[in-house]
Amino acid sequence: MQVVRFFSFFVSSSRFFPRLPDILSVKISRLVSFLLLVLSGTGLSANPFQKIHAEINESLPGGEQGMFRLFGSQSQEAEIHKLFSVGVNAAGEDEEVELASLDLPKYIDVSPVVSNTVVHESGIVLKKYTVQKKDNLSKIARSFSIELAKLKKHNGLTNDQLKIGQVLEVPVQVKNASSSRVVLKKIFIMPVPQSRVTSRFGRRVDPFNKYNRVYHTGLDLAAKVGAPVLSSADGEVVFTGRNGGYGNSVTIQHKNGYKTVYAHCSQILVEVGETVKMGRVVALVGRTGTATGAHLHFEVFRNGKIMNPESALSITEKQVTRLPKSEVAGM
Repeated sequence: MQVVRFFSFFVSSSRFFPRLPDILSVKISRLVSFLLLVLSGTGLSANPFQKIHAEINESLPGGEQGMFRLFGSQSQEAEIHKLFSVGVNAAGEDEEVELASLDLPKYIDVSPVVSNTVVHESGIVLKKYTVQKKDNLSKIARSFSIELAKLKKHNGLTNDQLKIGQVLEVPVQVKNASSSRVVLKKIFIMPVPQSRVTSRFGRRVDPFNKYNRVYHTGLDLAAKVGAPVLSSADGEVVFTGRNGGYGNSVTIQHKNGYKTVYAHCSQILVEVGETVKMGRVVALVGRTGTATGAHLHFEVFRNGKIMNPESALSITEKQVTRLPKSEVAGM
């Protein structure tokens, strides 16, 4: 408004218009004022962010016109926009610092045991018997339900003569001649205990494009960011680090040609070459890489071929341990 008043004063008192009648001078002044108001109104109604956006574009190297092109070529711009639109990599540095301060145990004991039983096997056991007064071979044989001939043969007796205090070995058929402890346990444990399965192995709808079907190569286990990720079995760490869309990942080689992969982690807590036991905390759940939310992507390979992780988690092995006679019932 001060600019309008200035121009009105300029027109009415300028030396360039000394001979104009007062009425004409006033009309010219009003016309100039009206034009200035129109121009100033146009400026006020313009997009207030347009100038800022223009300044940002001018500051980009090479005259780029999109902020996300700072991350790569134009072909990547759509992908980056798509990732941000679904909340990928929402975790920032503050979250990483917070997770680093967590006091987690090195191991978490998750039992792989499915069953633990003692199996008794029938057979012959040798029992000692000390001859008492008034004993004879026929009486001893009947008390142990054994044939007299077998009793004499086992003890090398040529006649029926016995002495008080003589020790005989009596071969007896029993149901628990020997016993073994049979333990059935899983080869792999769930890497994120108490997690929720959100996507299984096999064909599924692409989470980034509902019109496209893709093959999902692992098992997705949803959990909070920072939840511990456990080594699913004993093995050796063969890879740690960033792995494309998998984000922060850990790969562990196991016996019998098995290999497991743990992806989208927020932090990695082991190093390559480290030998780990089942239950070792190797990483923390996160959403790094191409992920729609916080979860662990778990993969299992056998001799280089991908397999259904749920099938691997259901595999069991049997361990049989012969028990000493002190643990055999009835001995």
